Amino acid sequence: MTKPLEGIRVLDWTAWQQGPIAAALLADMGAEVIKIEPPEGEPGRGLLRMYGAELPLNFYYQNQNRGKKGIVLDLAKDKAREVLYKLVEKSDVFVTNYRESAAKRLKLDYETLKKYNPKLIYALSSSFGPKGPDANKMSADFAGQARGGIWSITQSEDLVPTPIGAGFADEVGGVMTAYGVLLAIIARERFGIGQRVDASLLGGQIEMGRLQFQMYFMMGIVPPGSVMAAARNPLYYVYQDRDGKWFAVAALQADRFWPQFCKVFGIEELEKDPKFENQTIRGQNFDELKPRLLEIIRSKPRNEWLKALDEAEIPAAPVNDFADLAVDPQVIANEYVVEIDDPIHGKVKVPGIPVKLSETPGKIERLANELGQHTEEVLMELCGYTWDDLAKLRDEGVY
Repeated sequence: MTKPLEGIRVLDWTAWQQGPIAAALLADMGAEVIKIEPPEGEPGRGLLRMYGAELPLNFYYQNQNRGKKGIVLDLAKDKAREVLYKLVEKSDVFVTNYRESAAKRLKLDYETLKKYNPKLIYALSSSFGPKGPDANKMSADFAGQARGGIWSITQSEDLVPTPIGAGFADEVGGVMTAYGVLLAIIARERFGIGQRVDASLLGGQIEMGRLQFQMYFMMGIVPPGSVMAAARNPLYYVYQDRDGKWFAVAALQADRFWPQFCKVFGIEELEKDPKFENQTIRGQNFDELKPRLLEIIRSKPRNEWLKALDEAEIPAAPVNDFADLAVDPQVIANEYVVEIDDPIHGKVKVPGIPVKLSETPGKIERLANELGQHTEEVLMELCGYTWDDLAKLRDEGVY
């Protein structure tokens, strides 16, 4: 079955996570992605070794480089850049998350590459955006989360800024970059133009916090740092069961679901109590209701509560950890986890594709490339080099 991006060739000069994720998302949907690495490999390959871990599969590198071809070019050398320029002539997209100053120094910036291919889509996935005093600053995931406002609304109840796991800003920045590339591909199809695409850690985090940001602009209110500390709605809250497992009740229309909620938790006498009869009053008296609810909910396991809430048609969900998520029947049914049969490593489970297309679905074909695995293949097929040519390039340290 045809994939939506078949026939699109992407040159991927990226490292770590944000840029590589963008290219991996394009590969999932059928683009031919050629990852370009220095002879020693991009630094993401060595991340686990930095922390003293040696594993057969580097989950960090695998996560954002699946489905790609891999070549080695020492882009500090003029002849290596000549090879790259030949590849640019025959490609649709160039993705990078190296700083623009590095790209300019190596003559890999947009102004240079578009001379070789005026219809090239050049995507730069930066830290803080292409303009302003910090346009060329080096950064990382945590700094993107911190600066983008997200930590101000994910604080614990004692108001300590709380990261959303490792890689959240990188992942979102990669998604935003891929989104920009797709828009540019559509524009090229319609108008025949190439262009530069800019996305960033900062921009992605602002998008993730857009609702709260809009609230600030329109109401002049800085959102509460801790949702749980500020929560005053028993129907929009998280609860812990008798086994220490958590679940969320997520009924925004609190008054609509209040009678069913009272029945599920055995507090029918409170349904018409003047202190709890509507959400405004319930919020004012939540401190009185909360201890009783917590005690009731600690009397049974999570699955029983979730079943009762489901039968009452009250929106609710378990608070999954990743072990729970891996076996969640809804995750499996929608192929949000899939299995790759790798010739070396055997069957390997990976996160699936989150967007489904009925007629042109994507597919995860393979694990990440070995360092330089496809160098000769790509240079011979796309650039017309012979084995003799490749031998000379090797001798000159081009790859």
